[in-house]
Amino acid sequence: MQKPESAPPCYKNGLNGYENSLCSFEDGRRLQVGVLTNPRRGGNKKGLSEIRSILTLWPDVLHREEFTPAGMNEALVDFARSGVELVVINGGDGTAHATLTAIGRGEIFTKPPMLALLCAGTTSMLPRDVGVPGSATSALSRILRWAKATDKSLAVLPRPILQVQQSSKQSALFGMFFGAGAICRGIKLFHSGVNPMGWRGELMPGLTLLRMMLAILCKDQRKDQRKVPPLLTKTSLNGQPPQERKNLFVLVSTLDRLFLGMRPYWGTEDGPLHYTAVGAEPKRLLRALPSLARGRKNRYAAPENGYFSHNVHEVQLEMDGDFTLDGELYSAEQETVTIRATDPVMFLCPS
Repeated sequence: MQKPESAPPCYKNGLNGYENSLCSFEDGRRLQVGVLTNPRRGGNKKGLSEIRSILTLWPDVLHREEFTPAGMNEALVDFARSGVELVVINGGDGTAHATLTAIGRGEIFTKPPMLALLCAGTTSMLPRDVGVPGSATSALSRILRWAKATDKSLAVLPRPILQVQQSSKQSALFGMFFGAGAICRGIKLFHSGVNPMGWRGELMPGLTLLRMMLAILCKDQRKDQRKVPPLLTKTSLNGQPPQERKNLFVLVSTLDRLFLGMRPYWGTEDGPLHYTAVGAEPKRLLRALPSLARGRKNRYAAPENGYFSHNVHEVQLEMDGDFTLDGELYSAEQETVTIRATDPVMFLCPS
């Protein structure tokens, strides 16, 4: 491995080219760090006194507190002007999505910074896969120590992200988890007051999923279909002729694991995007659940039973309904949504 130059660790030939996922500065140069905090997400709602106290010990670290996409965009512009090479995202999945979108559009940073995600949101699905584990305060301290004197406790992980382009929109969205159909219904249930205890983490999404699975298994509710309405899509994978199908849900992701460690994809092809769809009335659901939960291919999770999973380079969905990107909801009314993989983004993770 060649010794890195003055650019962020292991950049090679410009945008997002990495030789190795484990990099360090042997010359002792310290990374310029910017911390972007969303004070209205997850654990940050209870106060940021500990985060602020930690940052007082690091006067060279830039810190901005923003809760709107416009404010986050302005913070990232300030970071770029100040030469920030590592952006720490102290917020939820939606904050990570807003940051990825702002950076992904290529109008702020000459060279995209590395990202370090803290588990500071309500669900924190993205940080649990490509972030630094532990409490936000402990993870932040660990990241700042690494930025001062890099070592092998953390590694730089290249991971492609999703570029989501709606046919009616000029600008693309960027994220790591796309979902439609029952997934959007689950998010709406999750935010509709079904969490009176204010639980954070992966438990509430898991309970919401269980509630929806029970609705699917209940014959009366399947006949009614108001609980979990089907999603009609025309789907094209890798430019192939589109296929029309009624789906229970569709998901596309570059995450290795979702909440509760779920890996609902079992495709065998060589492609950066995990695509999974389940038909509106899936057969043998209980016996197919191991594949849906852990990515274990079995004979029940097959197309003839309503289960589809592939690794692809591009997905085109002609759909009429909502979709979610990292927990944020968007409308796609009778339009085509195209999902592609980007060049890898660099995430700081445990080695």
